[in-house]
Amino acid sequence: MISLLTRLEAYPSTRRLVAAVLEAMPDHLGYLEKSFDNRAPSTTEITEKTASLIELMENGRFDGLVEGYRWLCEMIQEEELFFRRTGSYRNGSFAEVNAAVYQDRERMSGYMDGLLATEVLWIQHARSMDFYVNSYLPKLGGGYRHLEIGPGHGLLLHHVAMDPRCGEIRAWDISPASLARTEQCLSAMKPVNPVRLELCDIMAPPECPVRWDSIVLSEILEHLEDPFGAMRNLSGCLAPHGRVYVNVPVNAPTIDHIHLFRSPEDAVALVEKAGFVVDEMLLSPGAGYNLTKSRKREASISVALIARANA
Repeated sequence: MISLLTRLEAYPSTRRLVAAVLEAMPDHLGYLEKSFDNRAPSTTEITEKTASLIELMENGRFDGLVEGYRWLCEMIQEEELFFRRTGSYRNGSFAEVNAAVYQDRERMSGYMDGLLATEVLWIQHARSMDFYVNSYLPKLGGGYRHLEIGPGHGLLLHHVAMDPRCGEIRAWDISPASLARTEQCLSAMKPVNPVRLELCDIMAPPECPVRWDSIVLSEILEHLEDPFGAMRNLSGCLAPHGRVYVNVPVNAPTIDHIHLFRSPEDAVALVEKAGFVVDEMLLSPGAGYNLTKSRKREASISVALIARANA
């Protein structure tokens, strides 16, 4: 059998990250083999692009990333046990999450590093990025105005910032520290188009005199107490011809997830109730699972939606 690292020789950045993880976590090989087994060519290409961008952010060193990923995996195992026992997430309010996670700078730093690694290592995240780049962005018209909520490391923003068709880019976040991290990562990736980062709460958004042609919320709604209210607020910010990209995880316990989506249909229903029409959907189970198995076991599924305003 050809080893995983040999199979990844044509994708050097991906290979270097996988090798670093396996050196620290050799027992993770089985999971990673499953994660890379069934990637479509377009997903593999996007994965390599993501890995190369992460190398720029990390100055070619993956030490902190690997330690953060190890912590993330251990945390998820613990939260998964709680979820199976109780049928709910551990924390149900922003106040709880803020006290347990967001105010702990050391924990947050490791958490963010671990999440960054998952963009390459987890098949569901790689497929979602592929869907965003190859299915969502091409549908936007020339000169489009783009808004992202909670941009994180700026990986999604980078693709827009490299798109010559894009006319304006802004990103909102409620956390000054998060925006500083986004700015740092974007600077390392050297985007072509300027990106304006703004401190803004989507639960109390500013008036939108000029509406957006594209609004993106990737792995944001599950962190909110009122995700419906957030989507409803944004419906007034979307241009009549505009599109929305929403990505949420189903049955995905972590220490900072608040709203539990129990099925892909839950996510679709919330988005449509808020005033949108879902045109396309991608369902991506985790490594080693298919949709039937994931639904039966109530395992995690990444749900990516492309929607438009309900006229």
